Amino acid sequence: MGYTHFWYRVREIELDVYLKILTDFKRLLPVLAAAGVRLAGPGGTGDPFINEDNLLFNGVGAERYEDFIFPRVLYLWNEPDENDQYFQFCKTSSYPYDQAVIAFLLIAKHHLQQDITVQCNVGAEKLESAKKLCQTYLGIS
Repeated sequence: MGYTHFWYRVREIELDVYLKILTDFKRLLPVLAAAGVRLAGPGGTGDPFINEDNLLFNGVGAERYEDFIFPRVLYLWNEPDENDQYFQFCKTSSYPYDQAVIAFLLIAKHHLQQDITVQCNVGAEKLESAKKLCQTYLGIS
């Protein structure tokens, strides 16, 4: 089953806000790794790609599915919705990196507030687990 995370977001995120999102996510990386969530770069190989313009990661090897991509500036062909936000999604097939995707989206929501709308079709247990991580290690509720 391809668990799907989808969100609507603004086309461009201010650099200082984007860096806050990345900083918080990087703080969670050791916690996620200790919980068995291994992250790789595109296609499940190499290292996750995280810099001031882009974030891209996937699961490792056989525990990979779709790349999770969250750039600071979107360069898309599609039109924004009525709220001037753009649709994006990622399917994880419930592999372990799914927990990192959920946590990242919770962090993004915390910093972007009304500039992002997030929905996940995962079970309440997975969502609560990611919320607990963010609350315990980042103070994000």
